[in-house]
Amino acid sequence: MEPFSADAVRSAYDAVALDYATTFGDDLARLPLDRDMIDSAFAAARGDGWMLEAGCGPAPAARYLSDRAPQLLGVDLSGAMLAVAGARNPTLRRAQADIRRLPLRDGCCSLVIAYYSLQHLPRAELGSALVELRRVLGHDGLLVVATHLGDGDVHTDELLGHRISTVAGCLYRREELIGLLTAAGFRPEDERQRGPLPHEHNSQRMYLLARCDA
Repeated sequence: MEPFSADAVRSAYDAVALDYATTFGDDLARLPLDRDMIDSAFAAARGDGWMLEAGCGPAPAARYLSDRAPQLLGVDLSGAMLAVAGARNPTLRRAQADIRRLPLRDGCCSLVIAYYSLQHLPRAELGSALVELRRVLGHDGLLVVATHLGDGDVHTDELLGHRISTVAGCLYRREELIGLLTAAGFRPEDERQRGPLPHEHNSQRMYLLARCDA
């Protein structure tokens, strides 16, 4: 399978869903910057639309916001990940879908959280995926993104001790990512970075909070 294909990503995360949730599902408890970006986005979001966790995996952000957000939706390619997310978040609505083609109406979301999911898209398709996220956000909607900084792509055929079909991820330069967000109709409002923790991939992390442009 092509390493950036939806089939490759789905297969990899189906294979590791339970171990992934055990390893990373409760990471927000030890990631103050990650929490702060979510808190800032939630506080700044306007309207009563859905809060969408895009490429949700075990849906840690939705779980974190479950006491505050009445309308929570998780979307992921992996059915196994969605099953884990549902077990951890009983009130979470879930949809198995590709974030490039969301089964949602225009403007139905007030906030989209995309933590470490956009890197699995082919570099040439990130712009159109951001346009799709812009489509489902309402007027003044917010997008918060976390991804890995760097140059080029990384490939792996092992994940959490499981042999998997090779999957790939894109590393982005700061200027590249901001340019793509701006072109897709977003206005960056906050930007932060941090280094990796011992259990994480060895890369610099970047967080961007962006609002839909008029």
